[in-house]
Amino acid sequence: MLEENAQAAGRSRGTLENSATASNDLKSNFGRRGWTMIVFSGLLFWINTGTTVDGLNVILGALSSTFKLDYNSMLAWATPATLFSIPAAPVFAWISQKYGAKIAILIGLAITAVCFGFLGVWGTMLGFFVLFSAVCFCATGYAHIGGNAMIASWFPRKKGLALGWSTMGQNFSTALFVPVMAWFLSSLGTEHAFWGISAIILVLMLLIGSFARNTPEEAGVAPDNDPMTAEQIVESARQHREYVCPFSTRQMLAMKDVWLVGFAYGALYMVTVGLVSQLVPRLMAIGYDLNTAISYLTIAALVGVIGSYAWGWLDQKIGTRNASLVYSFWYIAALILNVFELNEITLWISVFMIGFGIGGCGNLATSIVATKFHRGTFIKAWGIINPIQSIVRSFAFAVLAFGLTYLGGYSGAYSIYIVINLIAAIMIWRLDNKKIG
Repeated sequence: MLEENAQAAGRSRGTLENSATASNDLKSNFGRRGWTMIVFSGLLFWINTGTTVDGLNVILGALSSTFKLDYNSMLAWATPATLFSIPAAPVFAWISQKYGAKIAILIGLAITAVCFGFLGVWGTMLGFFVLFSAVCFCATGYAHIGGNAMIASWFPRKKGLALGWSTMGQNFSTALFVPVMAWFLSSLGTEHAFWGISAIILVLMLLIGSFARNTPEEAGVAPDNDPMTAEQIVESARQHREYVCPFSTRQMLAMKDVWLVGFAYGALYMVTVGLVSQLVPRLMAIGYDLNTAISYLTIAALVGVIGSYAWGWLDQKIGTRNASLVYSFWYIAALILNVFELNEITLWISVFMIGFGIGGCGNLATSIVATKFHRGTFIKAWGIINPIQSIVRSFAFAVLAFGLTYLGGYSGAYSIYIVINLIAAIMIWRLDNKKIG
C-alpha cells in the first residue's frame, strides 16, 4: 500500500526527469561534465579499495618492521576494524541528505587523509586499530555513499553504464595502488610514506571541491546528458530540490524488496570476496608457486576492468534484475570449475570468469537501488540497504573457514558458495521492476 501511494504521488508530480527526451541508452554519451563526475567516482573507488584492502599487502609489513608490531595480530585487528564501515552508511547518508553528497565526500576524504597519514606515526597496535577503523569508516562514506549518490543523481536512467565505468577504479587499485604505496615506502620511509597518499587525497579534495556538483542541474546540464532547454533544466532542478522522500526509515525497513536487495546482493558480494581474496592460496593449494599465483590474480584484476564496463552495458541492455541473474549464474559456473581440480585450460577459464565478475557486483548492487527508488530517495534507501549488504558480506571468511575445516578444503567451501549464489538468484528473481516512490 505504501509503495502504491508513493507511486501515485510520483505520477502526479510529472517530473521532467521522466519525460525528457530519451538518449541512446547503450552509448556512453555522458557529456564533459558527466564524464568528470564519473572520473571523480572512479578515483574515490581507487582510494577506497587501496587504503582499506589492496594496500594491506605492503602496509602491514612496513608497520610491523618499523614499529616491531606482530604482523598476524595486526591482520587479526584489521578484520573488526573493517566492520566500522557498516555504521558509516547511515551516518554519511544523513550528511548527504542534509548537506549534499559533495560535503559528505569532502568530510570523508579529509578524515581519511589525516588518519591514513598518522598510520606511519602512531606506531602501536592501538594506534593501528583506531586509525584503520576510521579509514574504513570514511571509505564507505565518501565512495559507496557519497560517490554513488552523485552517480545516481547525475544518471538516473543510465546509472548502469556510468557505474560500469566508475567501478573500474576498484580494479585499477589492485593493479596500481600497491606499486604506488611501495614506492612511497621505499623512497620516503614508513613515517612519511603514508602522507604521500594523503597528499594525493588532498589533491582529489581540491578537484572535487572545485568541479563536482551534487546534481547535474547545479552544473547547468540535464540528467543523463539529455537534450533539455535551459528552462527545463531549471524546472527539473526545482522539482528535484522540492522532492520529499515519502517514506520513513521504519517504512523502508518494512518493505520486502529492501530486504531482498540487501540479502541477495550481500550474498553476491560475499561470494566475490571469498573467491578473489582466496584465489592465490587456492592456486598454491593445487600446486602453483606464489609468484605465478599472484600473476594470475593481477590478470584477473585487469580482466575485471573490462568486466566493469561489460556488466554496466548488460545492465543497461536487459535491465538490472536480469543482468544480476546472469551475474549469479556466471559465478556459479566459475565456482563449479573451482570445486574440481583444475587443469591448465579450466584454470584460465576460471581466472577469466572470476576476474570478469570482480567489477560487476559493486555496479549491480548500487544500480538495483537506483532502479527501485526515485533519485531523490536513493540516498536514504542506500543508507539502509548498504549496511544489510555489508553484514551479509562479512560472513565470507566464516564460510571459507567452515568449508576449509569441515568440508574437505576449498571444494567444500565453494560448494557452500554455490548454494548461497542460488539462494541469491532466487531472491533477485522475486524482485519486481516497479520503481518505489
